Amino acid sequence: MLNYTRQIALCESVRETVRQTLARSSQLSVKLKTGSIPTTDSILRAVSLFPGINTEEELKEFIIKRIVADLRLTDSDVEKIDLTM
Repeated sequence: MLNYTRQIALCESVRETVRQTLARSSQLSVKLKTGSIPTTDSILRAVSLFPGINTEEELKEFIIKRIVADLRLTDSDVEKIDLTM
């Protein structure tokens, strides 16, 4: 399990990257979702339910999946934006 302080830093970094990526989208419906990205606390509460997340890459992947699910982005939306880190 990663140090909690490191989890916070990674989560904030991923959230900001996702926010910027969504803001650059050509689709208005996707751009409008930038204000609905879950908070760091909300995401880290979800992370705490999965103790098997041991690496930074696993954490980044989990955070992105969590954000995509919470924003209810479709597969088509996700394909049109690049959320790789």
